[in-house]
Amino acid sequence: MTATLTELPDVALLLARGPQAVDLLQAQFTQELRDWPDGSARMAAMCTPQGRVLSDFLLWREGDGTIAMLLQRELQQPIAKRLRMFILRLRCTVEEPAAPRRVRGLLEPAGSPALLPELAAGPWQVLARPGLTCLRLPDAAGLRRTLLVESADSAAPLPAALAGCPAGRVQDWLLAGVRSGIAHVGSATSERFVPQMLNYDLLGLVDFKKGCYPGQEVVARTQYRGQVKRRLFRVLGAVPMAAGDEIYASADASQPCGMVVNAAPAEDGGWEALAELRLQAQGELRLRGADGEPLRLGTLPYALPAEA
Repeated sequence: MTATLTELPDVALLLARGPQAVDLLQAQFTQELRDWPDGSARMAAMCTPQGRVLSDFLLWREGDGTIAMLLQRELQQPIAKRLRMFILRLRCTVEEPAAPRRVRGLLEPAGSPALLPELAAGPWQVLARPGLTCLRLPDAAGLRRTLLVESADSAAPLPAALAGCPAGRVQDWLLAGVRSGIAHVGSATSERFVPQMLNYDLLGLVDFKKGCYPGQEVVARTQYRGQVKRRLFRVLGAVPMAAGDEIYASADASQPCGMVVNAAPAEDGGWEALAELRLQAQGELRLRGADGEPLRLGTLPYALPAEA
């Protein structure tokens, strides 16, 4: 495979601006944002008071101190509205970009020379260039993943190394995302899961030492009282899957044992998905019903705790 550059129309940005923007997000997100190394991106989640994930975010700081938040486009406006509810007297704003920013995904074979060698050291690095922010993501199944976010008002060309990259397919980018083991919440799955159900505690999206945020008590109790009964797994099947599809176990077909969070078609004609599943589910997994298509478990690029 050669490197490809893929348009990503299903993601969008929110911008938190002002001297107290960090205070706003620190009080609402699961991530620690005050102690944040320069030149790095972070992921975070925003929860309901019941500890259910409303959205996940990729966060980075821009040159003027603005905090950029990448999330699923379908959640952009409702999340912006919710964040604004908590501004009160804080000196900050939460805005959609004045003009949409172009977001593309770079996939490169892991064994090839990096097209952006400045990001070769590993994930969560940020490379800021005039009119362009490059964000290294965790690898997936032999592929390096990098996000490229252009400024709306910039005519700056791509780095020369990227200028000749052929256009990639969105399904290939989504499949790499599934294989990375990092789930993203959309409208079909918002408010369905506590962070541990999506393995966010294992992936560093939750800081258990930071101050209060909505849902913190539920998230902490789930973590420290051994109440993690559901986890995120990678599942494989022969038919299309979509976010929100329910999964059943043959040993208890009366109720679903899990739900698809993200899914994408695979190279062999099948489908792969990240799915939240009850740890004690017994028997064969089936899609959308007890008599649905069978599913099998795949591997993740990180280890699950012994409870799973």
